[in-house]
Amino acid sequence: MADLLVELISNFIDGSQATLNSLFNSMVNLVFFIEKELSRVQLSNGSFLNFNSIYEVVYNYAIFILALVFIKKLISIYFLAQEGDKEHNPIYLGIGMVKAIIVMICTKEVYSLFVEIVSEFLNSIINSVPLNFTDLAVLLGNNIEGGIFTAVACLVLIILWLILICQFIAKGIEMLILRIGIPFASIGLLNTDKGVFPMYCKKFLSNAFTLVVQLTLLHLSILILANGHLIYGIAFAIMAVNTPALLSEFMVRPQGNIINSIGNTARSIRALRFWK
Repeated sequence: MADLLVELISNFIDGSQATLNSLFNSMVNLVFFIEKELSRVQLSNGSFLNFNSIYEVVYNYAIFILALVFIKKLISIYFLAQEGDKEHNPIYLGIGMVKAIIVMICTKEVYSLFVEIVSEFLNSIINSVPLNFTDLAVLLGNNIEGGIFTAVACLVLIILWLILICQFIAKGIEMLILRIGIPFASIGLLNTDKGVFPMYCKKFLSNAFTLVVQLTLLHLSILILANGHLIYGIAFAIMAVNTPALLSEFMVRPQGNIINSIGNTARSIRALRFWK
C-alpha cells in the first residue's frame, strides 16, 4: 500500500513537470505582463486576444470624461462659484489636466521602466544566492526515494508551489486590471487630493515588493530542496504563500475603532468621485 501511494505521488510529480518548469522560468512576466501569456487565446472570429485594443477603448473614453470633468469644474468653481475656492488660481486646474494627459500617454513607457527596475532588483537578490537550475520534478523525485514520509512531504511542497503559481497568476490579472484602469484613475489629478491616483501608485509598489519577497523565498525553497533539506524547503514555501498576509500588516493602515473605519470608508468613496 505504501509503495502504491509513493508511486502515485511520483506520477503526480512527473505530470506537473512541464507546468512547473515553464512557469517558474517566467514568473516576473506572469505577474507584470500576463497579457503575453493570454495573447495565445483565440477568439471566435479567428483573431487572438489583444488587451491593447481594450486599453485604447478605455483611453478614448477617459479622455472624453477628463474633458467633461475639466469643463464642469471650471464652470462650477470660476463661473457659478458653487464649489471649490474661486480665488484659487485656475492655472492649477489646467496643470492637473496636463498631468492627467501625460499619465495617460506615458503609462506604458513608465510601467516598462518600473518593471525593469523591479526585475533588476530581484535578479540582484537572487544572484547573491545562485542556484544551478535543474528539473524540479527531478529534485522532488530524488527526495521521494526516502519512503512514504518524504513522498508525502514532496506532495505538500508541490501543492504549495502550485498555490504560489495561482497567486502569481491572480496578481498578474490584478496588475493588468490596474494598468487598464489608469486612464480613469488619472482623472483624479484634477482634484486637490489627487483622487484615487495615489492609491494606484501605492498598489503598484506594494504588489512589486510582494512579488520580490515571494520569488526570493521561492528561490530559497528550491535551493534548500536541492541541498536535501526537504522540511526547510517546505517552511520557506509556506512563508512565500503567506507573504501577502504578512506584508499587509505593514502596508495597510490599521482601521482602529469603528469611527476610524467609517472615516476611512468615507474618504475612499470620496476619492472615487470624479465629479467633486
